[in-house]
Amino acid sequence: MKLLLCATATLPAFVLSAHAQEVADDEIVVTGQRAQQERAIEIKRDAIGIIDVAAADEIGRLPDRNVAEVVERLPGVGVTYDQGEGRYVAIRGIPSDLNNYTFGGVEIGNPDGQNRSLPLDIVSGQLLNRVEVSKAKTANQDGQGIGGSINLVPQTAFDFRDRFILQANGQVGYQELNEKVPVRGDVSVGARFGADEEFGVLIGGSYSERTFASYGVYPDDWRPVSGAARGGMPINIKYTDYSLKRERIGAAGSLDWRSGDHELYLRGIYSKFTEDEYRQRYRLDFATDALIASPAFSFAAGGNSGTVTGTPNVGVGGGSGPERRQDLRLEYKEKSILAGMLGGSSRFRDVKVDYVVARVHNEVREPNQLWQFRCNPGTVDFNFAERVFTATPRTECAASQLNFRQYAEQFETGDEDIWQGKADLTWTIPGMEDSFVAAGGKFRLTDKSFDSRNDSWTRGGNATTRFTLGQFNLAGPTVLVYPDGDDRPYANGPTIDAAAITTWTAANLAGPYFVRDNAATLANATLNDIFIEEDVWAGYAMASLKFGPLTITPGLRYERTTSTVTGSRLQNGTTIVPVQERNQYSDWLPSIIIRMDAGDKFSFRMAYTRNLGRPNYSQLSPGGALSYEEGNGNGTFEGSFSTGNPDLLPYRADSLDLSAEYYFAKGGLISLGAFVKYIDNPIFTQNYTLTNTSFAGLNFERLSFSQPQNADKAELIGVEAAFQMQFTFLPGFLSGFGFEANGTLVSSSLTLPNGRVSTFPSQSEFLYGAQLFYQAGPVEASVAYHNTGASLIAVGGLAYQDQYNDDLRRLDAKVKFQITENISVFAEAQNLTDEPTRQYQGDRTDWFVQNERYGRTFWAGASAKF
Repeated sequence: MKLLLCATATLPAFVLSAHAQEVADDEIVVTGQRAQQERAIEIKRDAIGIIDVAAADEIGRLPDRNVAEVVERLPGVGVTYDQGEGRYVAIRGIPSDLNNYTFGGVEIGNPDGQNRSLPLDIVSGQLLNRVEVSKAKTANQDGQGIGGSINLVPQTAFDFRDRFILQANGQVGYQELNEKVPVRGDVSVGARFGADEEFGVLIGGSYSERTFASYGVYPDDWRPVSGAARGGMPINIKYTDYSLKRERIGAAGSLDWRSGDHELYLRGIYSKFTEDEYRQRYRLDFATDALIASPAFSFAAGGNSGTVTGTPNVGVGGGSGPERRQDLRLEYKEKSILAGMLGGSSRFRDVKVDYVVARVHNEVREPNQLWQFRCNPGTVDFNFAERVFTATPRTECAASQLNFRQYAEQFETGDEDIWQGKADLTWTIPGMEDSFVAAGGKFRLTDKSFDSRNDSWTRGGNATTRFTLGQFNLAGPTVLVYPDGDDRPYANGPTIDAAAITTWTAANLAGPYFVRDNAATLANATLNDIFIEEDVWAGYAMASLKFGPLTITPGLRYERTTSTVTGSRLQNGTTIVPVQERNQYSDWLPSIIIRMDAGDKFSFRMAYTRNLGRPNYSQLSPGGALSYEEGNGNGTFEGSFSTGNPDLLPYRADSLDLSAEYYFAKGGLISLGAFVKYIDNPIFTQNYTLTNTSFAGLNFERLSFSQPQNADKAELIGVEAAFQMQFTFLPGFLSGFGFEANGTLVSSSLTLPNGRVSTFPSQSEFLYGAQLFYQAGPVEASVAYHNTGASLIAVGGLAYQDQYNDDLRRLDAKVKFQITENISVFAEAQNLTDEPTRQYQGDRTDWFVQNERYGRTFWAGASAKF
């Protein structure tokens, strides 16, 4: 597998770009991992500060399915997976919403409706030249990003050694769980023309389609229970049969003119991600507080198993004891990014001017439907002997027992429009080698809106207007799901027939079988809506001064942020009141980076930087989102309420970095680094659950609250190490091998307002990965392993309510064979260990709230270049 380059290099973005172009112009570029590593090491050795690079080979192709999985293999980078694919990136334990994301150096925003986390699975890596992860930023880079900045560098026609380039790649796959055949491919064509090849044009497109299945178990709300072998129990067991179709369409283009000391360019990228989701969910409430406190509930000896007695219902009549639910969710998501930029540079002797203006439009569209039916199955037996436990009715509900309880139609839309521009002036100091002074300014004007509508209906008021799943041919077959391996099936059913229920609902929604919940519909149509105007104005000055082996790069950046947030607030339980909040703050962001070279084999770097992290848009919302459904008791509900906090302050972080590199051979590197971050005003999400409470005029059996708050302070301290080696000194066959590995150890503390100390959200204590590769003659192969350690998701009201991502381990492999100079074939295997993703509560990994399995995926394909 053409896996990433582990290079820890740093320099301002414009210096890196200039260096990369120099390489492209003056060197013969070769393919393969060896060449990639050597180029990355050269960039690292010549750098000023701290940056990691995932570089493409000479045809501009990056590995892995999307950009998130590309950067996952770099030191200090952790990735959150969704349905088996990498999505959000944390850098050095800092959550993805605190990173900065740029395309060609301009901020790209994100299509997700209410946050700052760019879902990197939306972007194909096949149309990029490289991905840069800056960890210690210089003053010419955006202040946003206390973790770092991820810059997607576009391809241009000047990145290739040939005047004309045509390249294509196609793959087909096989997925274990559903035996479907995914496909993906990309094509790029480009040329340089003119008398001196001063013009360059490159366009490319990519496409992928993957229909896949996943099986998951998702219990709710573990809490201490006397007599339980695990020390506690959840209130239910839920498991799902998921089927998803994901499709990506991407396009990118670059038109360049370069003549002497002048350059102009027009560049753009478009990426569209769609997901069509079908989800059948089985839920069994067998251990609610009321049941555990009743004589119906009993443990067997040892507390690993037990029984809950109950009476099954008949038809639309009521029963008692455990309650069973079946729901069907049909959801469609469409996210897109469209960015274009016009820029250039001109050099006038010792002075260079760089400038760019850019326009970005991002959007999300998400309609979905949800149906829910319920019954009382009677007596339930539960068993916690295995980590993924079981709870099973002795007699499963028939379709004629499952009563309709809820239908919801949701439609969410989000739009983001960004205008931005920046200019940099750089003066190369005469008589001082590689020294310069730079100054510049930037503006970013962002309008972001999010509109959510969720219309809700409940059941009819009497037996004559109520119906069951057994009526009107609405029932589907029982299906088997395997969330804990192929030898432990869970029965999910009777299911809801998607086609039948959709048609029947459309014909009967205005009739007596459906009662519109006007209060819930009004709240859901207004409380989650938000419109934000955010303007950022910035200026900076910096210098890079080289004194023999010593280079000193001081800088100072100023950023002024103004924002206006408009939303709605629920008052007195029923009244929706428009609210508008305004905020303004300024930040001075100093930085200094010192580099010392000891010959051509050793480099040492020290850095101090200050950056900020603006709150997510939803966190600033003056309103909130209230959702609920009928509870187990008459006239009661269970639900959740999430609200923002317009008084939040931004994160402000002071970071110290120290690194040392030893370049012991061609393609060989040992690097060590240490970093500390002191963070003021960290924002954490406070989650807590109330039982038997009243809110908004309703009585809730269980109501979960969520609100962001500023904590006092947080600290992160960590070390990084990376090793690369090519065994060219070995004889014969062995000379083709190479090895690379990296690891990051991070510790953090977050002081909460109540005095409790927690870890920082998304901070993994240990990240590590390794790759063994082979390249000789026409053969190239690799095996790669990566582990992302456990990390905090959200802070609960009590320590045992904190939620965490569990360790995630991945083993991938690839082999490639070069048939001719222009054509190669290859095969890949992903997630060879069939690793699930897990989430858990408190410090108990056996108190899991998610165990989701995706299976293995295999690919075969071919590449051509002319």
